[in-house]
Amino acid sequence: MLLCFGVAWHTFATAVELDLLYIVVLTFSFLTISAGLVLASKRFYKQSAHALLAAIVIASICMNLFLTDLELAKVGSMYMYSCPIIALMLLGNRTATFYAVLNIVPFYMIINNIDLSNVTGIAQQLPSANLYITGLIFLFFNICIPLAVARTIVAAKRLNKSMSVANSLLIDKNELYKTFFTESDKAKIIVDEHFNITDANKCANKLFAVNKKQISKGIDITSLVPELNVKTNNMSQVIQHKRRFLRANYLVAMNKNYRVYEFYDCTQEQIIKQNLANIEQENKRLKYRNSQTKLPNKHWFEMQCERLITKYQRGFYIVVAQTANSEYLKLKLAQQDSQALLINAYKRLKIMPDGPFLCAHIGAGKLAFIIGTQSHDELKTKILPTIKHALDETYKLNNARCQQNFMFGYAHYPQHGQNSAEVLTNASSALKHATKSEPLCGYDEKLSQAFLEKYEISMLLDEALLQGDLSVHYQPKVTASGECIGLEALARWDSPILGVVSPSVFIPIAEEYAMVSRLTDLIIQKVCSQIADWSQKGLPTVPVAINISLLDFSQADFMSKLVKYLADFNIKPHQIELELTETSLEANQAHSLELIHTLQSWGFIISVDDFGVGYSNIARLAEYPINKLKLDRSLISQVTTSTRQKSLVKAVHVMCEELDIKCVAEGVETPEQVTVMAQMGCKEFQGFYFAKPMPAKRLEAHISRKGLVFSHVKSKELNTV
Repeated sequence: MLLCFGVAWHTFATAVELDLLYIVVLTFSFLTISAGLVLASKRFYKQSAHALLAAIVIASICMNLFLTDLELAKVGSMYMYSCPIIALMLLGNRTATFYAVLNIVPFYMIINNIDLSNVTGIAQQLPSANLYITGLIFLFFNICIPLAVARTIVAAKRLNKSMSVANSLLIDKNELYKTFFTESDKAKIIVDEHFNITDANKCANKLFAVNKKQISKGIDITSLVPELNVKTNNMSQVIQHKRRFLRANYLVAMNKNYRVYEFYDCTQEQIIKQNLANIEQENKRLKYRNSQTKLPNKHWFEMQCERLITKYQRGFYIVVAQTANSEYLKLKLAQQDSQALLINAYKRLKIMPDGPFLCAHIGAGKLAFIIGTQSHDELKTKILPTIKHALDETYKLNNARCQQNFMFGYAHYPQHGQNSAEVLTNASSALKHATKSEPLCGYDEKLSQAFLEKYEISMLLDEALLQGDLSVHYQPKVTASGECIGLEALARWDSPILGVVSPSVFIPIAEEYAMVSRLTDLIIQKVCSQIADWSQKGLPTVPVAINISLLDFSQADFMSKLVKYLADFNIKPHQIELELTETSLEANQAHSLELIHTLQSWGFIISVDDFGVGYSNIARLAEYPINKLKLDRSLISQVTTSTRQKSLVKAVHVMCEELDIKCVAEGVETPEQVTVMAQMGCKEFQGFYFAKPMPAKRLEAHISRKGLVFSHVKSKELNTV
């Protein structure tokens, strides 16, 4: 384009001056053509390349038509000799061959001196035509074509570089192919769209005994693995091949023309599944039978009850029976013998004339059955006593006689539930309230609600013990003048759900649900921590009494845990007083006596709490080396109004003095009680008259203001403490 522009610009003035307008037309035409090819070549490459070659041919022809100098026209003919080279670079071999053949024409014209200027009848040419033609040929062959060749070489280098990168990627892909296919530990087979095998790795060759020769023949995968279903859309299937199970997975690759099948041995997995299936079948068979007694179970019983409800639409009683001495029989007899007794009881129920029906074993030692009567009086006074008599008769077991004492809980449908499961649950709940003296117990919503509330409280208490949410209040023990000589630690529970729960509520529940030892451990830890805190703050400390239950005292590791808690907080044994109940002393006298001696040898203060409750015996207490005896509030409350009570307390106090045991008056509430007990010689008092139990912060505040002195608390103050 630049060459055409240079020629057009340089020849314009001369051509106009000599009136050679065809020169202007030709030069500007080729300039326009070359400019158009430059613009069109990016989008229409092939068309532009062919047009460029055609333009060169037309330029060569024009030189022959419009040059009067034959020798110069021959040079113009040679211009076509560049076409094969340009065609080879731009379009390829075929086009280059075509122009090479086409060049025979200018070659022929040059050899034979053919002059085409006669055709146009041109008699004059530009004076500097020789310069333009030879200069154009010179520049075209020395600049344009070398630049094109150079550009082709650069393109070839870039292609080589990209090919090198591509080869590197192919090498990496080959390594991946080798890792994930050839050397994979799973058998893999590649098939084409006709399911002919195109490749297989080593594991597949070994698993299916196939070789490269067979693969090269393109065998069908179904002939190798007949069990494989290639027509399914399921991309994973399990097949059985030569006494083993194989899982076959496939992936579609390369535009859905190929599939890669992956096989791995899942024989053990299938064996496990088959075993589980067999177990499930067995479970279904035993679904309605108890696995041990082989009697109908709870699920069967509820299902039959529902059928009965649907079919007859009438009320009935569900009764749950359990022997009162089940725990004893469980300890005395082997499990098989206990089950034999239950089976015999079941058989007795089944053979009773006009007796219960739909009998089942619904739980540990429990039998459930239905009574169809509508009369509660008939059930309780006639039917159940008859059944109880039959079940309580002596059983023969291993040539020995065995006695059972059955209790019954019952509930009515639909009065006590809208479905069999609910009525059965209520009957079981009623059974929990049956006793040996009252073996027949019907469902009572109030009793059941109380039981549920107690159970819910036990669950919340268990969580509170785990979280350490219980607090400790301290009630002072004082002299008659109000000087504090000790404290008693009392557990308090402020539940975020229940609010403040009285100790009279949660302590019996802790004992019933075997949580009292954890409660004691928590109180001991909190007391030891509090004593250590007071010591660090420089506050005066006095011995702190902690209540110990029968369960705590009978534990083998009680002593070791107690010493550990003291060691954790660097507390001395004389700072702790252990308050025991009489029952804890009498449960195992030998163990209790030995443990008390051990505790006293460490320096602990031992006292007996709540003396005067039940059948207290001071002579029995004389056997134990106790330090203190706390007289229960029931003794103190009448000491000012009953002469006999006063004499009794005085006698106990005299005996304590003889045994060198300190008496503590617990529950004092009036100045008269303090005066009377002081006249008897009592040195230690505890009660609301002096102070109510209080949290540690309030106790610290009192000691900071008044020291260890607790004077009489007025009635108004009592209400605010």
